[in-house]
Amino acid sequence: MKVWFFAVLLVVWGNLLHPFLGSTAVLPGGSWQFVLAGAALVGVSVVAARAIGLDAVALGVRHTGAFRGVLIGASVAGVIAAVDVLVLRLAPSIIGQPVGYTPLERVSADELGRHIALYLPLGAVIPEEVAFRGTLLGGLLPRYGVRTSVGASAVVFALWHGTVAVFTVMNTTMPVVLIIPAIAGALLVVFVGGVIMAGLRLATGSLATSIAAHWVFNAVILIGLWTVRAVP
Repeated sequence: MKVWFFAVLLVVWGNLLHPFLGSTAVLPGGSWQFVLAGAALVGVSVVAARAIGLDAVALGVRHTGAFRGVLIGASVAGVIAAVDVLVLRLAPSIIGQPVGYTPLERVSADELGRHIALYLPLGAVIPEEVAFRGTLLGGLLPRYGVRTSVGASAVVFALWHGTVAVFTVMNTTMPVVLIIPAIAGALLVVFVGGVIMAGLRLATGSLATSIAAHWVFNAVILIGLWTVRAVP
């Protein structure tokens, strides 16, 4: 019961973040307010983990295999993100116009680099991984097994991104008729991403794997969207 209470808390938390803090950042998670919220999420996740009865191993927090996990996570995510960027490059021939992310139009290379190096990991990646692939997945596994736990954690992860998906798609140059399908597609992509990152976390036993995967995927996508601006 405790783990499901934590799951509901995550969905509510995630969908309140953008309405309350969105105006503080140009890019999602890109402000000190998001960093502070991320630190709070880590703290709540640790408290929840203790309440559920999870130890460090159950959370995937261990030194053994961490470096190997980082390499695996970064490699897998880099390949997947590179394919996605290629699809973005092909957008003009598919839907008749390029797909850009409007907020990136006012972000310089230095600002993007600072976001990727600082705000992205501290304001989004690490807090989310501790919460979803750490406490939530760890709490579900003993009770529901691998398949159900991975699927359930991925569903909650997608629901956490509900308002973010809406605002993100609304800030792209996507044709109006494709906005609703794009939002649904974005949530599906987040769900699949949740499954993949949970799988990587379980395969290596290290939370460092999913942290690296999440970080690299988002970074490559942001860079890809940013460079699309220069593509005729």
